[in-house]
Amino acid sequence: MLMSALLLRAGGASAQAANSKPESSSTLSTSPADFSDDQTFSQYQRVGAGIKPPRATHAPDPKFPALPPDAEQRGTVMLLVGVNTKGHVEAVRVLRSDEPAFEQSAVDTVKKWKFKPAEKNGQPVAVQVTVEMKFQK
Repeated sequence: MLMSALLLRAGGASAQAANSKPESSSTLSTSPADFSDDQTFSQYQRVGAGIKPPRATHAPDPKFPALPPDAEQRGTVMLLVGVNTKGHVEAVRVLRSDEPAFEQSAVDTVKKWKFKPAEKNGQPVAVQVTVEMKFQK
C-alpha cells in the first residue's frame, strides 16, 4: 500500500492518501538543521518563534524506485528543503539516507511539492524545513 503522510510538527496540519502500491510516507518538520556555512540555505530562515510554518497544499507521493532483487526493500531519506515566499521548493539537500537508491525519487518528489508560504508578521518569508521520506515494499 502506498501511503503519504505529511505532518507539520509546529503547524498542526496533516494530510494522507492511500493506494494499492508499495508504501511510502513523508513527514515535514520545522526542527532546525544546522547548516550555517551552507550558502544555499543561508537565505532561508529557520521556523521559530514569530514564524508561522509553511503548510503543504500539494504533496504527491514519491515513486518506489526499481531495486535489484537482493537490495533492501525499504529505506529512509532525510531532506533539507528551502521553501520560498511563493510556497515553491527552491533548494533541496539530502541530509542522510539509509539507501542511496531512494534519494533521487525523494528529491524529485519534494521538488513538486507546493506550500502556503511561511509567515512572519503577516508577510510571507522563505524558510527551511526538514522532510523525512520512508520507503517500504
